[in-house]
Amino acid sequence: MKIFLKRYIRYPFEFILFLLFYLIFKLLPLSVARKLGVSITTSFGPLFSINKLVKKNLRIAFKEKDEKWINIKTKKVWENLGYTIAEYSHLKKILKDKINIIENDLYREAFSDSERSIIISAHNSNWEIPGMSIRKTMHRTSAIVREPNNPLINFAIKQLREKYSLRCLSKNRSGTKQLLNNFKNGESIALLADLQLSSGINLNFFGKKMKFSSLPAQLALKSKCKIFLGWPLRRNDGKYEFEIHQSIHTSDYENTSDNIEKISKIIITYYESMIRKYPEQYFWFHNRWKLD
Repeated sequence: MKIFLKRYIRYPFEFILFLLFYLIFKLLPLSVARKLGVSITTSFGPLFSINKLVKKNLRIAFKEKDEKWINIKTKKVWENLGYTIAEYSHLKKILKDKINIIENDLYREAFSDSERSIIISAHNSNWEIPGMSIRKTMHRTSAIVREPNNPLINFAIKQLREKYSLRCLSKNRSGTKQLLNNFKNGESIALLADLQLSSGINLNFFGKKMKFSSLPAQLALKSKCKIFLGWPLRRNDGKYEFEIHQSIHTSDYENTSDNIEKISKIIITYYESMIRKYPEQYFWFHNRWKLD
């Protein structure tokens, strides 16, 4: 009965709501759509239990901050989510003239090089920006994502990503196999590898253990390719920046379990340093530390 209700009642109802808000945001100018999105998330988000999770996550990550700071940042987190939801209706415009890619030496190394690489980013600001930034470079890259549970919404978002971002493969056995085949054939890989996994390597994230993906380190060590660490940032003028800040040359490492852990620590340390700079833009809605 639960499966029947989910498949034939809940999912269609959620999809109708998704389409309704997508069309409303689409009809509005981007700036107005963003304001409406923020109004919705800041008004209704705190009423749900997930608001408690956001606060708990922030308290764990920023133990030194007082409750006033936590409350302010929690509201900012909901604001960022409101911006992001509204922006799905305007990805075409964002791709065209709202993304500034910082063309530093690491950028040229990552995207001007004919060699495949692994580009790592995280769920910060609008999490579609890393893929859209890579698309602007016309660099052959595949991505793997955790898809929405609702298959109807997943289909719609997948179509948007095909048009304005990267070819995104499902985070399952079939998708992973296709990703690896593409990688063997010379394509680069883009990963948002910051979320908690059911299995993975135990690493400290803000001083607390979580299961972290070792896939980037494993692939890079096996293939001796470079890892590039980049970050999407929402600017106050309504535009985005995407910058690659760091590279890891895995040819300097032997393919051992110790080095898999060492490289994974470099990645998670990078995440933590960037999140500390822009905590209000990070996706704190994930139960990464498996809190009660």
